[in-house]
Amino acid sequence: MPNYNLPKPESIENAYSHGMLPQRNDPNLFYRESSCRSNLKNFNLSSENKRIINKTTNFSYTIDDLANFNYTKDIQKRIHQWVKLLSWNIPTTTVRTIFTKHLFNQVYSWYDNTNIPIAYGLCLKTEHIGHIGYVFYDPEYSHSNLPIRMVLQFVIDCQKNNLEYAYLGRFSEENGFYKRNMPGFEYYHQNSWQKYSK
Repeated sequence: MPNYNLPKPESIENAYSHGMLPQRNDPNLFYRESSCRSNLKNFNLSSENKRIINKTTNFSYTIDDLANFNYTKDIQKRIHQWVKLLSWNIPTTTVRTIFTKHLFNQVYSWYDNTNIPIAYGLCLKTEHIGHIGYVFYDPEYSHSNLPIRMVLQFVIDCQKNNLEYAYLGRFSEENGFYKRNMPGFEYYHQNSWQKYSK
């Protein structure tokens, strides 16, 4: 398991390009997992992507630099409740780490028709790549199109920012299978990036 001396953008980008992902409790450690990404040189919104966008027009979002984001106890409590209700194995200490002491540098806050966020997305953006590392959302929306829209919007924004790749985290038929519908989708398999054709 390579240990990169972070923050070094070229080291971070190199780790991602070799199918690696950052360990959630230690941003200096990367591990190899079933990683996936959107190759933004092949960006094209499919009819399924457009359907997701059309089904989620009632949601809005803001993007903040994480360094300026006020991670309050109320936010931590809100996410803790979501994680518990969703039965995710993510301790509150880990949530605090990825918001305050990790390599992520942007946060998406999503809203419905209220001023209270219903979801957050933790992201990294460098000169050439982006990575949406974590999404947290109100369980009320777990069977809606919102979680998919969060990832899709990140890909769209990376393309608008002229980035080369938008990394999407883990991928398998059991984990993040919906990501195969993202524009320019590729997954890391047998030491190379491949298109998914099953």
